[in-house]
Order: sequence, then C-alpha cells, then structure tokens
Amino acid sequence: MFPSIHLGFADIPTYSTIFLAGFFIAIVIARKIAGRYRLAKEDVLYGAIYAAIGILIGSKLLYCLTRLPSLIQKWDAVAAGFDKNFMQTLLFLMNYLFGGLVFYGGLIGAFLGIFCYCKQYHLSYVPYMDVFAPLIPFVHGIGRIGCFCSGCCYGIEYHGPFAIQFPYNEAVPQLSQVPRFPVQLLEALMNFLLCGILFCLMKKKNLRNGRLMGIYLIYYSIARFLLEMLRGDKIRGSISVFSTSQLISLILLPVGIVLVRGKWVEKHCKEEKSGV
Repeated sequence: MFPSIHLGFADIPTYSTIFLAGFFIAIVIARKIAGRYRLAKEDVLYGAIYAAIGILIGSKLLYCLTRLPSLIQKWDAVAAGFDKNFMQTLLFLMNYLFGGLVFYGGLIGAFLGIFCYCKQYHLSYVPYMDVFAPLIPFVHGIGRIGCFCSGCCYGIEYHGPFAIQFPYNEAVPQLSQVPRFPVQLLEALMNFLLCGILFCLMKKKNLRNGRLMGIYLIYYSIARFLLEMLRGDKIRGSISVFSTSQLISLILLPVGIVLVRGKWVEKHCKEEKSGV
C-alpha cells in the first residue's frame, strides 16, 4: 500500500496524483476524437472542466449523505465534543462528512456539469455522451488503482488465490487484520476492458447518438452491483440489504437501456436540428 508519494520536499497523496494524471490524459484523448462528432476542441475542454467541478461536488455530496445516518447515531457524543473543544470537534466533523469520495456521486455530478455547459452555450449534449463514454471507465480504472494504493474501497476477507495482505495503516487499522480480496484491481481491470470495448464500438456509426453511454451504463451498473458483494468496507452506506451503490446501479440500468434503444435520443436530436 502506497498512500503517498515521497518527493523529498513533500508527500503527495497517491490517489489524487494518479486520478488527476488519468483525467488529464482523458481530456487529451477527448480533444483528439472530438472531430468525429463535429465538436470543437475548446468545447470539449471546457465541458471537461465543468465535469471536473461536478465530479468534486457530486462525489463529496454523496459521501456526506452516506455518512449522515451513522453521524446521527453518534450525535450525542459529537455534541458533547463541541462543549469540550469546539474547533477540534468541528474539524473531526468536517473530515467525517467530507473526507472521502463516492464514484457514483462523481459520475452524476459529471453528467450534470456537462449538461449545464451545453445548456449555457446552447449545444447538444448527446455527442458529448459518446465522446466521454469510453473515457469514464479509463479514468475510473486508474482511480481504482489509486484506491488500491491508498487502501480504501477494500475487499472482503479472502484466503484464496490473489489474496492481498495489506501492511498496517493507522488510518484504516481494520484493513491489515486479515487477507483481502483485491476488489479494487478487479474493478480496474473490468473498467479497462470496458474502455477498450467502447473505443472499438465507437467506430460504428449506428452506435452513436448516446448509445455508447447506454452500453457503458448497462455494463457498469451490472458489474458494480456484483462487485459490491466483494467489498469489505462498510463506510459506503446501505439501505435494507442493498448498498448505496447497488441501489444507484438499479436506477442507472434502465437509463442505459433507454439510451441503447435510442428512440428517445434520436427524437431529441431531430427536435434540436429542427429548432423545436
């Protein structure tokens, strides 16, 4: 586990470094393929910036929402802490609520960010879905490698082939207690595979108009629902027998099916062209 990279003069978080590198590479690729969809490179760049803002807000907000139930249960202790040391308790509270990220929150935030950019400048957002569809799993896969290095989003206790014994980390003490299934690496592999499939499908014109994004949502929502069964961290929250991510997967699956069927998107594109 490598939670930080030592540069001699400072330590920088491994996850943030890896994720930002992947995000910048994705922007470069998006600008190169923008011409296939008759998109200006500048619009792709600025759309990505809007998406980045949405990722940050959405991932933090959903993380906060998943932490609220446990915070409510501990509120008496938190309130007592405010009486003893206000600033220390406030810092603890902020870290407790906003100290992590949730992928699905970032994904929804990215969609909303690009949608806002397109609405602001009167652009069709459908081509952007096709351009960014293969790049989402690319960046996500790199991010999961960062998760593995940081020791977050870890797997269930596992003693079979490829089991990982993480070194002790005081930030996540339970991580090193038993061997773990490397679910972060499995999800990274599945994301990279999906990225390759979508880039191959991108060459087919009949799979445009949002269908690539639909394929992504179908593939990933099913994969994520199953991968959640291999997760060992309980921090992500749950409702009844389903984790938060499983419930969101169940919502995004029919959205992907609608996009793949294409009728609604094609109707929307025709209305935009006719100025309706």
